[in-house]
Amino acid sequence: MLRRCLLLSTTLGVSILATNLWAQEHIRVIDVEGNKRVETPTIMSYIDIKPGHIASENKIEEILKNLFATGLFADVVIEQQGDRLVIKVVENKIINRIAFEGNDRLKDEIIQTEIGLRPREVYTAAKVQEAAQKIRDMYRLSGRYGAKVVPKIVEREQSRVDLIFEITEGKPTRINKIIFVGNNHFSTSRLESTILTKESHWYRFFSSDDTYDPDRLSYDKELLRRYYHQHGYADFKVDSVVAELDPDDQEFYITYTLTEGKRYALGDIKIVNKLPNLKLDNMNELVALQTGEWFDSKAIERSVDRLNMAIGEKGFAFVEIEPKLKRNPEALTVDIEFIIKEGRHVYINRIDITGNDRTDDDVIRREIRLAEGDPYNSVKLERSKQLIENLDFFKKVEVKREETAAPDKIDLKVEVEDKPTGSMQFSAGYSTTDGPLGSVTMNERNLMGKGYDLYASAMVSKRAMDFHTGVTDPYFLGKPLAGGLDVFHSSRKYPTRGQDSTGFRQMKTGSTASLGYDLAEFLGQSFSYTIRRDFIDDIRKNASPYLKAQRGKWIVSDVGHNLFYDKRNSSIDPTEGYYAGLADNLAGLGGDVRYFKNSIKAGTYYPIDEEQKWVIALKGSAGAMSGLGKTTRVVDRFELGGDSFRGFTDSGIGPRDKITKDALGGLFYYKGTLELAVPLGLPPELGIRGNVFSDIGSVWHSGNKTRPPNTIVSNNQKFRASAGIGATWRSPFGPIGVSYAIPYVRVKHVDRVEQFRVNFGTSF
Repeated sequence: MLRRCLLLSTTLGVSILATNLWAQEHIRVIDVEGNKRVETPTIMSYIDIKPGHIASENKIEEILKNLFATGLFADVVIEQQGDRLVIKVVENKIINRIAFEGNDRLKDEIIQTEIGLRPREVYTAAKVQEAAQKIRDMYRLSGRYGAKVVPKIVEREQSRVDLIFEITEGKPTRINKIIFVGNNHFSTSRLESTILTKESHWYRFFSSDDTYDPDRLSYDKELLRRYYHQHGYADFKVDSVVAELDPDDQEFYITYTLTEGKRYALGDIKIVNKLPNLKLDNMNELVALQTGEWFDSKAIERSVDRLNMAIGEKGFAFVEIEPKLKRNPEALTVDIEFIIKEGRHVYINRIDITGNDRTDDDVIRREIRLAEGDPYNSVKLERSKQLIENLDFFKKVEVKREETAAPDKIDLKVEVEDKPTGSMQFSAGYSTTDGPLGSVTMNERNLMGKGYDLYASAMVSKRAMDFHTGVTDPYFLGKPLAGGLDVFHSSRKYPTRGQDSTGFRQMKTGSTASLGYDLAEFLGQSFSYTIRRDFIDDIRKNASPYLKAQRGKWIVSDVGHNLFYDKRNSSIDPTEGYYAGLADNLAGLGGDVRYFKNSIKAGTYYPIDEEQKWVIALKGSAGAMSGLGKTTRVVDRFELGGDSFRGFTDSGIGPRDKITKDALGGLFYYKGTLELAVPLGLPPELGIRGNVFSDIGSVWHSGNKTRPPNTIVSNNQKFRASAGIGATWRSPFGPIGVSYAIPYVRVKHVDRVEQFRVNFGTSF
């Protein structure tokens, strides 16, 4: 009888020895030995040999491969004893428990989901090593390339094991240096400001941009391409991005190798209209390009968007605008043809929303300007994305087109990622107006995932107390109506005469109900009703008689109306666009106070240099007020100064009792501001920006019909103006702002000046 040994290498890297006593007789019996958990019929299902077959060497090798491929066995030995084939197995152990130690940055649940191992699964060394590598990869994605993962096994009874991953997270792997090779036309500092990846510096302790992230490097290549294409370098390309890790210091050195190419100017610019029924008289004006200017890919995209918008407003749903570029390498020009043609007739089949674990589908769907069955419209799609982002409920928003089996239908897939929408903030700081202050604010902007905005706040300072709570439903009664209810109580002690303003205390307690809705895409309207109780006291003995006349309790019943048109690119930090608003307030439908107030405001923003964030802002407002037959109260009138007119104190401009020096407010006012936002040459992530400004305006007519004895009122309508500089810092601790302004037109011995002003707040 011939005896042979078969050596088989498995995927585990373990050599398996199969001993076989080969014979040319047929197999009569097949026995399985050593199996405790895996049933014999299950093992037999993986064996392609039956009684009566001959066990050849190839057949035995095939059986071994099949059994090891199941992952159920640590060892398999096959022997032939006469007409009996014996399969001896050693089963893999079962995972009893999985634990993680040392992981502070990543939660157990997140790691468990990623590694793919579960208790009661079969244990294999290959699976454990693969899981350990996945954990290392997770830490690398967060910039911790020094993370170590050591799996350990604890033997238990009944062939079970506890699996423990000991994790040493290490420090974030920072970027020591970013190097650009081949940049002859732009400085390294300019290019570094363009990309997301940053060099490690002390002031980036609140940012992760200086940690190594390979995905971010890929996006940086696209940002560089866009930047060069916006400045005429149409042939630009990134040849390579190399990241070298210093094993000693655990820091990366990033090298971008660039080919800039030649700079191109714009040649012939044409619009080719292939839609016979389309007529746009000002079509050429929609193209933000001129022959002779440098080639600018962003301006081309902006021109396509303008044409799309204008044509869409004409009722053309299926339009395709193709910018066709023709490069002339000898002349270094690029000719552009904007070809307007009929696009493929495409309709929306389905709109799917994914990733919104906390937010209801309806909250997102009501912001989408397209419905299932509508013609596809790229302008409405982009507007929908913007509106979803404006909710500020999500870390990211992506809207994708997906083809369907039908050639004329597409699916829209809206992918979002929820982010925390609740906050509790404790603040402390200093205000020029109110002195030292402290506050606490609680806010949930997406209550129960339905978009309700619930908030409560309390503020206490040297001169004021303020308590507010309220809730807003952006889709009140299931309609596109923003309904809100606010309850408040506040008390403010206005400065004494020594601080050049009035001297009294006003307490206000009440509530406001509001209802707002959109009249058009960018035009909104709202109505409100406020009922409150005013209590004015603590008026100093030598105060103006006009102030003493308002002492006591008052019931104010106020109906408000607001109309607002907003085309700014951001309501928080606008750099482009314009707005206009009209506000009316009528008091007198019940209560003790009667007046009618009107005010208008408008503003426009124009970017001079979009890259460096140079932005000119021109803003203006004006108001008029009538007492409806009654003398108006000082607290209801218009006032200017402080934050509303820099260079002057609060209520520093306007009618004033010359004897007591108390400000009395005015029935009419106007104000204009010209401001230039300028970069200060600091890293953008610091959030510090400077500005140069000039405020102009006036407030006049105190509205007092009779003059008490021994009073002289300064009621000068003279034009006032100031100019100055300032800086704002959107710090992690809250906003900080300083300004220095000099009034260069004022009424001497009447107006009150405050050249330096600071507001500071912090969160902890």
